Amino acid sequence: MADGYVMLTLGGVQEFIAASRRTADLWTASRLMSRLCQVAVRGVTDGNGEPVLPAVADVPDGLPNRIFAVVPAGGARRLAERVARDVHAEWDALRTVTFTSVDDETRTSLDTFPVVRWVVWEPVREPAGVVSPAAVEPRSEPGGVAYEQGWRVLSAASQARRRVRDFKPYAGQGAQPCSLCGSREGIAGRGAVRDGAAAAPVIPGRLRLAPGERLCPVCAVKRDPNVTERLAGERAVFPSTASVATAPFRVRIVRALAGGNTSGPLAQAVRRHRGAVHGVTATLRTAGAGLSGSLERPGALPTLEAQVRLLGDGALTGWSRLEGSWCLADTWQPESLLRENGLALPAGDPRHDEVVRACAEGRQACTELLKAFASTPGTGAGTGPDAGAGAGAGAEAGLRGDTGRPPASYLALIVQDADSMGRALSHARMPTGRDMRDWHGQVSKALVAIAGAQVKALEDEHGRAVYAGGDDLLGLVPAVSALRVAGRCRELFHTGAQGLLTRPSVSTAVVFFHISYPLQDALGRARDALKAAKQRPGKASLALVVLRRGGERAATVLPWRGRGGRDPAASLIGLVEAFRGGLSPRLIHDMYDERHGIAELAGSGLDYGAEVSRLVTRHSAVESRAAEFTGRVREVEPATSRLSADDMIVWVDTLEIARFVAQEGR
Repeated sequence: MADGYVMLTLGGVQEFIAASRRTADLWTASRLMSRLCQVAVRGVTDGNGEPVLPAVADVPDGLPNRIFAVVPAGGARRLAERVARDVHAEWDALRTVTFTSVDDETRTSLDTFPVVRWVVWEPVREPAGVVSPAAVEPRSEPGGVAYEQGWRVLSAASQARRRVRDFKPYAGQGAQPCSLCGSREGIAGRGAVRDGAAAAPVIPGRLRLAPGERLCPVCAVKRDPNVTERLAGERAVFPSTASVATAPFRVRIVRALAGGNTSGPLAQAVRRHRGAVHGVTATLRTAGAGLSGSLERPGALPTLEAQVRLLGDGALTGWSRLEGSWCLADTWQPESLLRENGLALPAGDPRHDEVVRACAEGRQACTELLKAFASTPGTGAGTGPDAGAGAGAGAEAGLRGDTGRPPASYLALIVQDADSMGRALSHARMPTGRDMRDWHGQVSKALVAIAGAQVKALEDEHGRAVYAGGDDLLGLVPAVSALRVAGRCRELFHTGAQGLLTRPSVSTAVVFFHISYPLQDALGRARDALKAAKQRPGKASLALVVLRRGGERAATVLPWRGRGGRDPAASLIGLVEAFRGGLSPRLIHDMYDERHGIAELAGSGLDYGAEVSRLVTRHSAVESRAAEFTGRVREVEPATSRLSADDMIVWVDTLEIARFVAQEGR
């Protein structure tokens, strides 16, 4: 008998990951889903099946949530049911880390997750004595007719299955919804009361909740640091938004120390800053804050840690492992720190006064650190594109003017997704002369290699990947590195898929946001931006969004192949350099004011470029570079035959994004 085929999908992955208020939530959710996918792939293997997409289970940074496998004849349904049970059993094992015992209501909530959908297909054989060419499926050709038909049938069936939603019974008791997912009722925390009686179970005390925050049992598992440790082991540390944003500043400090010695003024300022952090934390604990765990946690930013280890100084190494927000003067606000730690201390209370004093020392330590860094000889060198060797050297390109500037408080989310992967893996797109099953296996292995390279690309630029599957990516990087990383990750996909996929392309969204901006909102905006990029004709686009503290400032979508075949990310990097090198930001205001006139010139077929050149020249502080600046501005011009007023707004927004990176990317 011919082989059978199984396609299994874990539903709701994007929603589960996006329901995150903290980067730790985000990362644990990704690791949790990846673990469930690993269990599914291994379940196929244990059932004597052969997973083809993905081909392997041991991928640390993210597996696709759809699995296609070849299974022994007659066992497709049985194997699919077994894999689904294995996935739910793994989830049960993880939830017992958080809840050792559960009541019926909590169990009902936990049973709504995960959603496992599967479809199976086995070739139907003709009765004995009947020979039909369509029924003869040669098993000697593993990628032959049967495999191709199995892929085609199950791809269509899986799409149909997605439209059939199955719901586990869940009613709830009318309590407030979960602060993360909003789809299940939240538990208020330790000591919660329901109907006048103590609720059982309660959320363990190790799960830190913000004031007023409620978590449903499913999201409580995601928040549990013990679950994170079980999933990720020694790498169970993910940097906060502030740690990512301030990483380039801290790297410059470390490089300046490496270029001199570890006992000079800069090293002393670093030690004082570290002491201030430990001092305010001890003061908060004395005041009653429930702070636990070490302040200096290794592994959050691998490239920073690799560089600081070369210094061989324990105090400096410890400083590099501190939460990045302590480098920002705004963090040292006594009332904010008290509120964040659930402390209500009136002015005049000795404990309140101690916190105020510790915060004043911390702000002074930040100021002294910045001054010491600015006065350290040679700190302007070693920040160019050719400076230094090893990982992270590129992250400092174009920062020669940043010595003495405070660390950045903006970072970027990068979301990338391959365009039309389902179609790309179809028979119609298979390279000539290939065996489909073998080809799918090669694509799967290529995606694993691409994912590994993309993870390294983010880490080299002092960022981290939340997940990387080769054809999809979510990561956090400093604002200064975002455009470069986005272009690099696209290039890695193209290079890795070349020869395997026909016309491989990706769409990308980059969302710049402030460290105080809600992470959930930034994630939602990134998904919307990626959708906008994919809605453009031909897809293959780059969407860019700037979210200021008060809301959205600018947004644009550019084709990955711009005017003259230029890469828009590279063009924007050049424009950022122009704004740093003498191009006045006032150009943006004038371009907006003159948008109708420029559009009218373009619509009449007249030389609107001369007007653009005039405006750029007016706002060029360095007259000799006016022609260069004009070229930079026109590189990001909308790729349309006739500019409209709406096109001009897109152009102005693009200029605004470049100006933003020039100002806030440091």
